[in-house]
Amino acid sequence: MRRVLVILTLFTLAGCARPALAEPMPSPSPSPPSNAAVYVAVLQRYLGTPAESSFSNTFTNVYVLDKAYPNAADGMHAPDGAVPVDAGTQRAIAAAVPRVSFVASRDSVVSTSSGCAQVKRGGILVTLGTVAGSGSDVTVGINGFVACSGATWLTYTVHRSGAGWQVTGTTGSRAVA
Repeated sequence: MRRVLVILTLFTLAGCARPALAEPMPSPSPSPPSNAAVYVAVLQRYLGTPAESSFSNTFTNVYVLDKAYPNAADGMHAPDGAVPVDAGTQRAIAAAVPRVSFVASRDSVVSTSSGCAQVKRGGILVTLGTVAGSGSDVTVGINGFVACSGATWLTYTVHRSGAGWQVTGTTGSRAVA
């Protein structure tokens, strides 16, 4: 009889037990801007807009330095203050922008054999600027070099909306050689 009473008590207690109410999960905080998405927007605009890049042809090869520079858009000074572009960002850019490959140095793709420095194999060498700003509005400098008298420097304004990152224009000075 005692066993029956203990078993009935346990079943009764088990039936009355309620699961604790779970605390609502906090919603994830928005992630920081993806440099890859910003750089894809910048490269697509630069390579696809001859009026801004000053180059009317489609390049066989698009070489992008594997480092970004805060002063990439400054045509009066050599790039300084390199910030590595991480491997994941490089892969995302190469997957989204045709003919892009990353290189470690300018010297690996620029030849001076004819007396005038020029990018090998019908290419362009692109130096990206670091992403400046935060939130939905940033700027990115860019330099494109083709030959001793073929280069451009400018800074893009980039805005994030529901459609992703899009270049909305340019800002600051611009140089063409």
